Amino acid sequence: MRVGRYEIASLVDARYAVDGGALFGVVPRPLWERQLAPDARHRVPLVSRCLVAVDRGAGRVVLVDVGLGDRWDARRLERHAVDRAGAGLDAGLARLGLARGDVTDVLLTHLHLDHAGGLVRLDAGGAPRLAFPRAVHHLQRRAWHWAHSPSEKDARGFLPEDFEPLERSEQLHLVEGELQLFPGLDLVVSEGHTAGLQLPRFEGDDGSHLVFAGDLIPTHLHLRPAWISAWDVQPLLSLEEKRVLMAEALEDDGVVVFGHDAQMAACRLQEADGLPAFRESVEL
Repeated sequence: MRVGRYEIASLVDARYAVDGGALFGVVPRPLWERQLAPDARHRVPLVSRCLVAVDRGAGRVVLVDVGLGDRWDARRLERHAVDRAGAGLDAGLARLGLARGDVTDVLLTHLHLDHAGGLVRLDAGGAPRLAFPRAVHHLQRRAWHWAHSPSEKDARGFLPEDFEPLERSEQLHLVEGELQLFPGLDLVVSEGHTAGLQLPRFEGDDGSHLVFAGDLIPTHLHLRPAWISAWDVQPLLSLEEKRVLMAEALEDDGVVVFGHDAQMAACRLQEADGLPAFRESVEL
């Protein structure tokens, strides 16, 4: 899909599963299980979705998030039913005629382990190395500091070994607040899910846009304002931030991309009963 300067594609790093109650927070199970059926262990299917945005004129290849990575232990792989059949970043990049060395910029929404686990790979000697060796890695300063000193509520969402090699490198670019990172690519900052969550917004030539909603709106079911995951550190703030993001998408017929939806990559919205709501899925 082309949006302004960028050719944008969805990459699925892996399919996996999480507890349905955690994903939907205070929403009663009889409501969400009609939409997304859990397995015998109460888990619901998700994907770890990344975006690739290519600006050929500038010679820039931007990767949004890096997925789970390949260093999860057997216990975590089994607990989350991780499946990479037909998925994986290398295979996805190859389908676009790209490889890891072509990625010039990694844009991290935040450092939770399912978004930043792919930052590091082990070399032949077992030493950790950055998985995208040529890329500058962009992250909100607040997100960086929060990951090093998280709250008790979300501490288990971070694995320091995922980002320690980045700290020792010269390829970390910490930014502060909302700004234009590159021409046609703005950063929207959200605080409800975790501190300093940054959501890339690509501006189209026709006045429309595409926004990667990440963990603020992880699936199309979370378009309902009050459907907020139990992992959000400030759920009431998430509710307000979701309303703003959806109102902006509704205003200019923008595309909302979901970070974890196993059924669809993205959608456009319509107004229903005075509120933004799902209209149609969009292929990426």
